[in-house]
Amino acid sequence: MKVLQIVGFKNSGKTTISKEVIHYFSRKGVQVGSLKNHGHGGIPAGIESTDSEQHRDAGSTVAGVLGENVFQLTHGSKWEISDMLEIYKKLSIELLVMEGFKELDFPKLVLLRNQDDLSLLTSLKNIIGIIKSNDLHIEDFDIPVFDNDNPEVICQWVYHHYLEGM
Repeated sequence: MKVLQIVGFKNSGKTTISKEVIHYFSRKGVQVGSLKNHGHGGIPAGIESTDSEQHRDAGSTVAGVLGENVFQLTHGSKWEISDMLEIYKKLSIELLVMEGFKELDFPKLVLLRNQDDLSLLTSLKNIIGIIKSNDLHIEDFDIPVFDNDNPEVICQWVYHHYLEGM
């Protein structure tokens, strides 16, 4: 399983680019999974008052709920990325698009809105591409720089330079 991180500060366009990448590769027949970091802290909305959450509060180590085609799983202790990756592998995912999780060391596309966001380029590891707003000018980088208004070009580059052969 290949992992591709889409990272940037809040409102930088991570979800928009993630959706484009997911759509592009799923059209190519790649089994794509996604994992989004709920970076706002706390439990994601809609989980806190569920029966499965009450089961977890009562002592269940893992609590799940199934409805239609949705399987929601909560864990009594902190989820480790390695555990989550094993679940995606078990589901035969070929490409996992991870939105957020800046501190991890997987290959990343970094989204930049303005000059203030340039700090990401020195604080993050394993950057394979930069996606920037049209009015931001960046020079002298050894990695590809893309404008955020052309997601097809970004997806094609990811395919040919990172995922070819999938």
